[in-house]
Amino acid sequence: MTNSSSTSSFFRAVLHSYAMLFFSQHRGFAWVLLLVSFSHPAAGVAGLASAALAVAGARAAGFNREWTDRGAYSFNALLTGLALASFYPAGWALAGLVVVGAGVALLLSVALGGWLGGRGLPFLSLPFVGTVWLLLLGGDPLLHLPAGEGSLYWLNEVYALGGPRLVAVAQWVGDWPWPPLLATYLRALGSVLFQDSAAAGLLVAGGLLWHSRIAFSLSGLAFLGAYGLSVLTGPATGGINEYNLGANYIVAAIAVGSVFVIPSPASYGWALGSVLVTVLLLAAGTALLDRLGLPALSLPYCGTALLFLYVLLLRERPGPSLVLTPVQRYSPERNLYAYATDRERLPAPGAVSLTLPFLGAWTCTQGYADGGPTHLGDWAQALDFAIVDADGRTYQGAGLSPSDFYAYNKPVLAPADGVVEEVIQHIEDNAVGEVNLAQNWGNTVVLRHAPGLYSQLSHLRAHSVPVKIGDFVSRGEIIGTCGNSGRSPEPHLHFQVQTTPYVGSKTLVYPLAYFVAEPWKAKSDSMDVLSLSMDKPSLSMVMPSLKREDVSIERETLSRPSDSTVNGAKTPQLRHFAVPMAGETVRPPAFNRSLSQALRFPPGYALAVRAADAPDSPAQRWEVFTDAYNLPYLRCHATGAVAYFGGDASVFYFTAFYGAEDSWLYRFYQAAYRVPLASLPGQVVYDALPLTVVKNPVLAWVQDVLAPFYRFVRPTFQLEEEPSGPAGWPGRAVCLRSRVAVAWFGQEHEIQAAELLVEDGTLTALRVHRPGEALNLTFSLATA
Repeated sequence: MTNSSSTSSFFRAVLHSYAMLFFSQHRGFAWVLLLVSFSHPAAGVAGLASAALAVAGARAAGFNREWTDRGAYSFNALLTGLALASFYPAGWALAGLVVVGAGVALLLSVALGGWLGGRGLPFLSLPFVGTVWLLLLGGDPLLHLPAGEGSLYWLNEVYALGGPRLVAVAQWVGDWPWPPLLATYLRALGSVLFQDSAAAGLLVAGGLLWHSRIAFSLSGLAFLGAYGLSVLTGPATGGINEYNLGANYIVAAIAVGSVFVIPSPASYGWALGSVLVTVLLLAAGTALLDRLGLPALSLPYCGTALLFLYVLLLRERPGPSLVLTPVQRYSPERNLYAYATDRERLPAPGAVSLTLPFLGAWTCTQGYADGGPTHLGDWAQALDFAIVDADGRTYQGAGLSPSDFYAYNKPVLAPADGVVEEVIQHIEDNAVGEVNLAQNWGNTVVLRHAPGLYSQLSHLRAHSVPVKIGDFVSRGEIIGTCGNSGRSPEPHLHFQVQTTPYVGSKTLVYPLAYFVAEPWKAKSDSMDVLSLSMDKPSLSMVMPSLKREDVSIERETLSRPSDSTVNGAKTPQLRHFAVPMAGETVRPPAFNRSLSQALRFPPGYALAVRAADAPDSPAQRWEVFTDAYNLPYLRCHATGAVAYFGGDASVFYFTAFYGAEDSWLYRFYQAAYRVPLASLPGQVVYDALPLTVVKNPVLAWVQDVLAPFYRFVRPTFQLEEEPSGPAGWPGRAVCLRSRVAVAWFGQEHEIQAAELLVEDGTLTALRVHRPGEALNLTFSLATA
């Protein structure tokens, strides 16, 4: 790294310290806060010096670089510097306290970060509170430094900086006839940086609005709640002064209502409830700390936020209303939009991918149903499969013997890696039309895929199971063949997911990772309409991270047949994380090996990307890395932009983008946002994009304000494959046409149209069309 880039990186980390005061990484907001801190010049200098010392110390000591660069280890030092300059007069003694305070705040930040972080909790501004207490208690006996009233004499510092003219301007701004309630709100925001000025608070309010409309609305809600409570009951012990309003009530409400919890109507109520708890903690804390001569500072906010977050962490069954932020993006809007989009398009984190337990095309003869014929009550969420010919028959010939049925003796496969928990294979097959009610499930294999997640495959042929209890089986391994044992009038396969290893356990709603659904077939009277009973056992019973509201089981697709057509004929549909419907013929997908190879990005893989009309110009290098959580991403070395991606054997998709949105990588991110890897030419794939793609500022801000309650803007992505050779052939060329659009109030506006070309299993070209922009790129493997 060059000296220039190292210096730039260092200053960005210092700048992020300011933004982190409001849980942000918005650099514009950070500049505003930096400027506001200098409205009290001594405090501004002390805060900046303290933050810089903390960043330098964190880097020199080798603490976590990512946290250091985000300002997470230095914002407490910044607060310490601001506070000390407000408590003590300027001088060498104060400078010494700032240096010591920056070091202590850094050490406490790292220590508390490790301790609380291991429990899933943030350390907030606890290091700042602890550091200031130590310095206030030790400042007098060690340095004989009396507490001052620096904030009352800040005009002297202004005079020293700019003379009488600057003082006149400062007094004119300070004496502006603000409405009393507005002035109190603005002073409350300014007091977070220890500034006693409505003008300073106005800048903070503007920066907060610039950073987040949701956080801004919560600041107003918390202020009105706390102010209204003080009017009704009188100020509590500790007072309803501006500092308490800002650093405790407002910051606590933003934290628990929009930062650590996904914004929603419930989170706004949660934030309003935090005001009541903060009142109690502030009163009790002030009463106790007054005896020691210490200020409460922001301790009540820390106590409220940690209490509210810890209680949410202890829930056994987290509900859909108060959702802890899964990935912190340091913006309430980004957190909300990413979470809402991921709920629509991606499987729940931690879900085990289960696949169809057979080869070829089988028809789902009975799906999830509450009315039978045999899947009832606690056993309703199960699937039956049989092989059906073009005439709708399950057998050939007379159909008098099990061997006449197409499904009989066909291999049954493990739907995922697992351990064999139970094997029953001694029960003889029934004669066609007869059932064995005494041994209802017939020959059965139960597999354990994860703690609390089991699959059961029943009605197998007698003595056909090649595995035994305790064996490990891989996905796709043969575990038996289809038979006609148990309650089975004709050969078919019964498949269910459950939470216990016992044969015949209650069934569990659980989707299959991927499969192809053939065109909808008219259901016979024996096939009941599929309905998902939301009162049945769900994924949340298997593992807490898998909540029903997070499981995208393609409800719209489940409620009606697919209407995708090509030249008037319905086409097969690739389903991902879905459940087959009764009457559908399903099969494992035939994967497009060319696409699979082209979009396989292992760590260390690198692409050289050039503009097609300037082939001799320097190429951009896009390289694959993994982060601390082992999540893969593409990084453009030229711009620093990063695009996170994921997927499995059936699909490739991008999950997040960070960086310059005018970069080539962002165009590729939108062009290949979701690419199915199965060979289904002519099928149009749809997906949901996060609202951050909306660039109309008025539209975006209006939607931001309403987003926790209602979303009227719908960004969409669609992609279609246009083959130019035999399906699945490794060397054939594939053209993927994609389109990104934003719809609101019935109007759709195209943002980008793109064509991505794959040849010989590698990416070769990308053509992008945007309003006023045409971009042609070429790809090649980058050298080391």
